[in-house]
Amino acid sequence: MEILKRILVAVIFIPVLLLIFYLGGWYLKILLALILTAQLVELRHIFAKLEAQPNFLIVPLGLLFYFANILASNQITIAVLVASIIIMMSIDLFSHQLQGAVKRISFSIFALIYLSLFLALTFKLSLLGDDKYMLLGLMVTIWVTDSAAYFLRMSFGKHRNIFAASPQKSIEGFISGIIAAFITAFLLGMLFGYTNVQIIAMAVAAGIFGQFGDLFESILKRDAGVKDSSNLLPGHGGILDRFDSLLFAAPVLYLLLSLLK
Repeated sequence: MEILKRILVAVIFIPVLLLIFYLGGWYLKILLALILTAQLVELRHIFAKLEAQPNFLIVPLGLLFYFANILASNQITIAVLVASIIIMMSIDLFSHQLQGAVKRISFSIFALIYLSLFLALTFKLSLLGDDKYMLLGLMVTIWVTDSAAYFLRMSFGKHRNIFAASPQKSIEGFISGIIAAFITAFLLGMLFGYTNVQIIAMAVAAGIFGQFGDLFESILKRDAGVKDSSNLLPGHGGILDRFDSLLFAAPVLYLLLSLLK
């Protein structure tokens, strides 16, 4: 039954996601804003388990910082970030619960960087150069990487407990994911006309840093003692669970291509 749920959700959502990632523009801006909203709510609940739940204002402030990043100048973006941090730091001045204040403030600032900034860079990746297929290709490469790492880990994974955040992951699965990323990026490069630099950058971003993104979210969940970020997607967990790899891979690919162009 669980497998059927996973398949049904995937059949419904994957084509929609691919279409929006292909179209880009405001379709992508709104999609990423919806993803960000869900992730901020989920992250608040995860942090609540650590007795350090950020104020509810983290959601509108996180969205404001995201839209400033993708729509406004660098000066306005910095001003929004500074104002958001000051607001989050000032909230506890009116709170009667001072215990855990430093953690709440720290986690709020962390959420702005980890979610709002990283998703803004994800959108900016779609604007980099003339290739609208770059972000679409990255998503496909991430999915293939995750699938290869999972199935080959299950079949051939002998050396486990390499990563404390996810003891079931094996070095065989991790390396298989990297190999799958390079193969996928190469094939997509032939299809979409990527340069050699773009192919290598995409493979590194998805194969290495995409898996790091998955492991990092596992650290958050393991620390909080939760299995999934939420149960919003039946059989798949939460929105943060589904896009954890993208949160690392997209900013890395954006930075690599910006530096190497």
